[in-house]
Amino acid sequence: MIMELFNTYQSEILLAISFCICAIVTFGTYAIARTWQARDGIRRRALAPFTQSPDDDVMSDRRSIRHQKLAGAGKLLSTVATHFVPVSEVSVSAVRKNLNSAGFFQPSAIAWYYLVRIVLAVVFPVAFLVTDQIMVFDLNSTRFLTILFGSSVLGLAAPNFYISKRIKTLQQQCRDGFPDFMDLMVICAEAGISIDQAIGRVSRELAPAFPHLGACLHLASLELRAGRTLTEAFNTLAQRMGIDEAYALGSLLQQSDELGTSLSHALRIYSEEMRDKRMSKAEEKAHALPAKMTVPLTMFVFPVILVVILLPVYVRVTNL
Repeated sequence: MIMELFNTYQSEILLAISFCICAIVTFGTYAIARTWQARDGIRRRALAPFTQSPDDDVMSDRRSIRHQKLAGAGKLLSTVATHFVPVSEVSVSAVRKNLNSAGFFQPSAIAWYYLVRIVLAVVFPVAFLVTDQIMVFDLNSTRFLTILFGSSVLGLAAPNFYISKRIKTLQQQCRDGFPDFMDLMVICAEAGISIDQAIGRVSRELAPAFPHLGACLHLASLELRAGRTLTEAFNTLAQRMGIDEAYALGSLLQQSDELGTSLSHALRIYSEEMRDKRMSKAEEKAHALPAKMTVPLTMFVFPVILVVILLPVYVRVTNL
């Protein structure tokens, strides 16, 4: 029945789908322009080392027609995004936490997340319909509807896979750069630099090699300058990074502050312990390598060696 209706109103359905795609692309273009060009003045100055752009001077003029158009597009994005974002504060906070861990710190990141999910949920079934019309797959109604529904579900789940993969990549980047961060913090602490100035200086030094780690440290220094306590700032930093080393550092700084011990001494001891832990993990992986190499050696190398050894014997026996 569904296939008959689709064949009957095929042109009308394709026209409606094309109109929806055109509307989504147009709205997405305005929204992207608003997000990347119309930045808030205070946040732009705060994140100047990481978000400098040649268009900042143009966008600072609020009387320009370009700024007014982009501001209108931003209001439209905010209005439409309220229907995409769930009402539950728990789900919103969880999604925002994942986006922050993935490196998306913009206030509109959560709206973009749900907007991309909806766009992909529409685009993937449309792509399947167009491909089916071009290549004419021999599918019955059950398989057709299953693939159509599965492509829509895949569009909804694709951003989650991307966010998860990006979080793992950035966490590994933070783990690789954390020993250098600790060494630089020890140097700054022994030189008598305050903790907020030290974090700001270290963030600028690490930003070229480890961009996400530098951005997280820069945000932590801004929080300290804004009046947050050291414990709260490092707990937030640990949540952004999502690695055990950052949580342990926050606990160490809290205990050092409560007990009144030397900060430079505590940082130096923690840096040495962390490097020892890193070396022990490397040794553990090296010791586990022979056991892991057993399977590929048995499957690929041993049969080749066996053939090379037995082939001359086989040839001699057959000649006899």
